[in-house]
Amino acid sequence: MNNKNQDKQRKLPTVSGFLSFLISLIALAGVNIVLLVDNDEFPEMVLVNMPIVGLTLGLLGLFTAKRSRLYALWGIGISVFILVFTFLMIGISWVGINPKP
Repeated sequence: MNNKNQDKQRKLPTVSGFLSFLISLIALAGVNIVLLVDNDEFPEMVLVNMPIVGLTLGLLGLFTAKRSRLYALWGIGISVFILVFTFLMIGISWVGINPKP
């Protein structure tokens, strides 16, 4: 009977892992909205700040004991994807645009 209680406790997600996943999804939706609207301003909150917060919360949720780390892993993955995408997009645009014909 003790094993069943421990298995149930292990399958519960961590709060920080779930918040990481949620913040990462909101940031991903924000990146898509920014790209669709084609705004000239650089939305620092959506492209940099939210993924860093999601990555930090995901790392916090990754190191908790006896809990499910699924949401933490997904939050870390989405946050890293957004950060890499942002910096690659900026880097490729600097190299790819030729200001003189």
